[in-house]
Amino acid sequence: MRMTHFLSLCLTMFAMVACGNQGRQATEGQVSKDMQQYKRTLQYLTDMGISPDTLMLPECVNFPVFSDTTSHSHWLTADEAVTLGMKQLCGVDADGTPAILLGVDTISDQVSLLLYQVYYGDKSPVVLVTYDADGVVMDMMNAGTWAGVNTLYANQHGDAMDLGVDSAVMTLKDNGEFIVDHYLTMVQRPTSGGEPRQLWQCYKKSSYRVDPVVGLFEEYDGEVRLPEATNDDVVRRELEMLSWTPLQDEEVMARYDAFAQRHATELSGQSFLSTLYAFALFDRLDLAPWSMLSWLYEHQDSRVYRLFVDAVKEHQLEPDRLLKAVKTIQDPKAKQYWKEQFNLE
Repeated sequence: MRMTHFLSLCLTMFAMVACGNQGRQATEGQVSKDMQQYKRTLQYLTDMGISPDTLMLPECVNFPVFSDTTSHSHWLTADEAVTLGMKQLCGVDADGTPAILLGVDTISDQVSLLLYQVYYGDKSPVVLVTYDADGVVMDMMNAGTWAGVNTLYANQHGDAMDLGVDSAVMTLKDNGEFIVDHYLTMVQRPTSGGEPRQLWQCYKKSSYRVDPVVGLFEEYDGEVRLPEATNDDVVRRELEMLSWTPLQDEEVMARYDAFAQRHATELSGQSFLSTLYAFALFDRLDLAPWSMLSWLYEHQDSRVYRLFVDAVKEHQLEPDRLLKAVKTIQDPKAKQYWKEQFNLE
């Protein structure tokens, strides 16, 4: 068996199992009603010259099969990226960091859900964004890397290469609910030939619902399975999972703190994990500074608080970047506290 065939099998096998029959059921009358609804809800795309008719998501979005076979996707221009908020949310500029609109769904006559894939570095994360009927961003979620060989987990040792293979399945249900099944399957390929074999697998299943009025994502159920034999790759994946969180989730910092407590030894000193952790916090600072800094202000005895403050000093985070984040805080006491903490004007 060639390696490409093996990787393709890894990426599709779990997706086939996860899709199952748990999709949406629709009668002919419901389809007609949905068609009228989505034309109203997605009018902002039509006004931009993007046809939502060819972008409607199926019940089961199976990566990589969906991304490999989707011919109706739409590459964003620079102007479209700005209009849809992707430049502000993800740094997409259509040239250095392009993005593709893979599909759309309607949650209600007021809220729509768009699925993008952003291309930068050695990863191409999927991003979910909700919009109101005017095309204004309501909430956003980095949904992780869904397809392909992830070089972050690639390791060469002796006469073999270990490769992390990412895959995911998104199952759309009724009432604005959806399920995402993530897999990271580590396979080993002998450099001298022979059959590749599976070494271990990380799995995370998350159930979400989108509020039909305010468009916020809510994770209401989840399951995580990690290999019993923990290694650096597994810990990195565990950290990565923390970033798969809705923008408006105010409790994510508690999970970052729990991670810091579980891996206190690995996060001490100048370790690779401590750098990854610091930049994960900085990403959160850029995307949701109001909830992050408010939580840290209220939990100054937490481990994540200390690690964040130390990381800001160690990496010499720009004052303008910090000030921009602090200005989003509504509580005047918390705002003043962080200005003094970071010596901001």
